[in-house]
Amino acid sequence: MDKSKKVYIKALEKYNNGYIDKAIELSEESISLDIKNAAAINLKGLLYYLKGDLDTCQRLWKMNYQLNKDGVSERYLSDSKKDSERQKLYCESLRLIKELKINDALEILEQCSQSDYNYINVNNYIATCCINKGDYDKALSHIEKVLKVDKNNDMAKGNKNELRKLGMVNSKVDTKKIACALGGIACILAFTLVSINFAKHDTISRLFMNINNIKSTFKNNNKPKETSKGAIKESDVAKNNTTSIKSETQVFPADNIKNDIENKNFENIYNEYMNWKDKSLSINDKLTISKAYELLLQEGISYFYNKGSEYINAKNYLEAKEYLLKAYNLGGQSYLYSHIIYMLGSSYELSGDAENAIKYYTQYDENFSNGDYEETILYNLVIIYKDVDKDKAKSYSQKLIDKYPNSIYNNSITKGLVSN
Repeated sequence: MDKSKKVYIKALEKYNNGYIDKAIELSEESISLDIKNAAAINLKGLLYYLKGDLDTCQRLWKMNYQLNKDGVSERYLSDSKKDSERQKLYCESLRLIKELKINDALEILEQCSQSDYNYINVNNYIATCCINKGDYDKALSHIEKVLKVDKNNDMAKGNKNELRKLGMVNSKVDTKKIACALGGIACILAFTLVSINFAKHDTISRLFMNINNIKSTFKNNNKPKETSKGAIKESDVAKNNTTSIKSETQVFPADNIKNDIENKNFENIYNEYMNWKDKSLSINDKLTISKAYELLLQEGISYFYNKGSEYINAKNYLEAKEYLLKAYNLGGQSYLYSHIIYMLGSSYELSGDAENAIKYYTQYDENFSNGDYEETILYNLVIIYKDVDKDKAKSYSQKLIDKYPNSIYNNSITKGLVSN
């Protein structure tokens, strides 16, 4: 097991033992050791989710999906859009608490607690409201929920201390102490609340996973083998040889192309178009090949792009490159062009072809510097260059830090390159 995965397991252990901040620190260390460790990135995102930091969660999941094509993070990112409403509800509950409208606030907090978004803060304030209402058993239950995740949480420890003063932790009630404490809590609620901009997703039970299963997953998580394209290439060679021999007698396959257009057989259409586009044709044949090209532009580009993306997700990078290159050859004016370039660079990088990865990443950087993938691409270039060209790695690190000062990619690697 590599070092990144070992650190990830330590992060998981710290979380399961109630040390969420240490778990976040270790997950960050794991990511810095291997940015491809999708599990560590997802863990860090979920931990920030429990703390209620929606922006950080979304940036982490977006990075994981773009960098590793991770389907889990894609789902997290999609689901996180719903949590902005819970954020609004949570902020509304704080306003109501400040106005001492405890029952109304508690009702809203109970709605928030149906999800694990902002788990720590929601349970803390439910506990506070329950203490104010005299529902001490329920308050203690929510305090323990927080302490199970974050043993060092100051608000939870403060609430538990209030119950201890009331004698409720030991189930002994002192009515005089209760009366005094209730008055004190009401004052505290009125004057000490702060605004919190937090929020994100998935059930907390997902994080209480069996570590042995995690270790087993890592051991068995071998990359699927890519399918061989040798046979196809041999047939292509044979076809090309035949074509060269019979070039003088080759007949334009008008009926076949029309049939492919009707059935939207994009792969056949692409091959025929590339074969005939520069050849001398009759007017009718030119019209046919023009219709083929029009269909490729309208629907073929997205078809090849989507097929390429599917193969990347399946870790079949050879097939992915074949389809993405077809989309690239057609898509110069397409809205998908920047996405195609990024995916091509990613597929080459994932297949170990650093030279071609650099080719497409730099093309993206030069032409789409304000695009959605720019932040990720700059970091990818840092990682590729750091062991082969320190000056270029440093240059891209500086560009990343200057352009995205709050980027999650600004870790020990990028900062270390810039400082040297």
